[in-house]
Amino acid sequence: MDSIFWFGVAIGFAANILASHCWEIISRFRSWKSARRLAGIWVAYNMRGRLVDTTPMLGASPTVVSAKRHWLSANSAVLAVRCQDIDVSTGQTRDHEGHIVLDPVIPWLATRIDRYLDSNELVEQRLVIGPDYNIVYVFPVASVATLGDVYARHAWRRQGA
Repeated sequence: MDSIFWFGVAIGFAANILASHCWEIISRFRSWKSARRLAGIWVAYNMRGRLVDTTPMLGASPTVVSAKRHWLSANSAVLAVRCQDIDVSTGQTRDHEGHIVLDPVIPWLATRIDRYLDSNELVEQRLVIGPDYNIVYVFPVASVATLGDVYARHAWRRQGA
């Protein structure tokens, strides 16, 4: 009876590990698939109350969001982001880049961490992704930004959508 018990424990342990790995692979693939839907070129628009402007935000160049090619790595759902701010009065540009990390439980929520390449300026933003993946609402987190509450909430619209 003891050998049957321990055999059952070993089989149960192995099945648990196998099921856990299978679930992890399925979860990574789903996250990667959601992340790929955000890849593309986005244009920033100001928000006024409940409405998003119809003309692009002054001084913001298109935001390029890139997804990873393969889904097997643990960070396959982390998107790379590149953008450039343009000072409308002087014409000077500031490059910045960062990453978008989708919420693993709620795929229409994400966090963006952005850093400016010419300084130590950092920004964190909460993103809410629209149901058709053609608009993203951007809410800066003032307590995490190195300059505090200087960034306004805005929205991105997919270029060409």
